[in-house]
Amino acid sequence: MSVITMTAQPQFRTQELQRLASVLFLDIQALPEGYSHPATQGMSLTVHKEGQTIDHIGLQLFSEQMRSINTSPVYDFLERYFLQLKYPPTVKTASNMIRDDEFKFLTGSMKTIGDIRMTDDFAYSNDNHRYIVAWSRDGKTLLSVSFPVEYQLISGENKIEAENNLLADIQNSPIRKSIDNLKRGENYINEHFSNRLYTQKGQLIASSKHPAETAANMMLSTNAKGEYNINISQISYGFQKKNYQVPLRQWISFCKANGCQLYFGIEKIADDGAIDAVVLAFNQAENYNHVLTVSIPSKVISQHQGSIEARLYPYVPTHNVMNMFANYRKSNPKSFVRR
Repeated sequence: MSVITMTAQPQFRTQELQRLASVLFLDIQALPEGYSHPATQGMSLTVHKEGQTIDHIGLQLFSEQMRSINTSPVYDFLERYFLQLKYPPTVKTASNMIRDDEFKFLTGSMKTIGDIRMTDDFAYSNDNHRYIVAWSRDGKTLLSVSFPVEYQLISGENKIEAENNLLADIQNSPIRKSIDNLKRGENYINEHFSNRLYTQKGQLIASSKHPAETAANMMLSTNAKGEYNINISQISYGFQKKNYQVPLRQWISFCKANGCQLYFGIEKIADDGAIDAVVLAFNQAENYNHVLTVSIPSKVISQHQGSIEARLYPYVPTHNVMNMFANYRKSNPKSFVRR
């Protein structure tokens, strides 16, 4: 009797990554977990695989040391995009890609990409509209480019792919303790959305006597008292709906692990202490928001456990969110306790 060992075939996070692997004749079965640097077509690549899913393929431009110093989506984007310019889709030339994506070479050109070394100085900035990045050597700029702060461009995922990947991304996020700033809070869009946490005697408030403060703590910090699930109805492209349940702490951990800052705004406080609210998960680096509307029963607040109903609108561009919530008002605001 012969025994055949089956090895799971690696998957690709996007169709574009699958295309790049194909045109490069990349041996995907030989790729290890994590970052690796296979050589092909005379180039050294950076490839990342996690849980049998290949989620990055690009030219090797950055060392793992640089990535560890400062995590940013810019690194993967530049590596992948420059590789795409070398191997553009058959339906679009490199010049058309640059034009359509509003990508600009400020110093240097596509030919300069091959001269970049991982030891060169690298810097980037973001004014919430465009990134400007530059490589320099001995004080002289070799290559500088700019591009829009736009999620689909930077991530390489179209909206449908991003929304389809969302549930798995949440479920694969390890639950981590929040690093809470208890001294002060910040507002987002207007004074009604805040990341402020509420405490009494040095502890996060968890009391039916203070439902608004308790709800804010629950939705913003994994350190809040209690065990909660969140029943999410995800509204996606074309008004498609997907329903699933995840632990609230896992949702919060997912948001924070992906560079999102959470802000909480009260919409309504019922007479029995039930809360309707909106949570905005704002990602400045990629200019999007996850918009989560929640209904928290008073029983969940008083018992420190139970399920929260929610509607999720993922990956909403920031300018759309600004327009939606510029005139946001609490319908029946109540006093908040002092910290």
